Amino acid sequence: MSVRKSPITALVLSVIVPGLGQIFNEEKKKGLVIFASCLGLALLTYWFSGFNKFSIALALILLWSSAIVDAFKVVNASGQPSEFYYRRPYVVAMLLLVGPLAFPLLWQSPQFSRFARWTWTVIVVTAALMFVVTPYLMNWLIKQAPDM
Repeated sequence: MSVRKSPITALVLSVIVPGLGQIFNEEKKKGLVIFASCLGLALLTYWFSGFNKFSIALALILLWSSAIVDAFKVVNASGQPSEFYYRRPYVVAMLLLVGPLAFPLLWQSPQFSRFARWTWTVIVVTAALMFVVTPYLMNWLIKQAPDM
């Protein structure tokens, strides 16, 4: 007989520390990935300034809030994934709209093969890196250009 876990406990733990609600739900890998991602985004927010700082902080808030909702819903659903969220068109749309924040949807969806998951992961990570690196590359190119 399994003991039913409290969704409120999972929610509160996830509010206190990102990923702790997932660990409480016995999803240790997911919890550690969420914690590491939030920690990385927090460090990037501290490190950068200007618009990048705002966008990274926004990504941190979105990731943390989605982790809170996930921790609550997983306990309520007894770990059963919702069919709508794991359909291929929805997952692809989320990957294109929010990038790496949609990785949990991609990797939990039963509709993607292992090869497709890795392919989408590489594509989205490459696009995200290009998005981050492009402003710095443009600044460097402008500085290297001869004065006219």
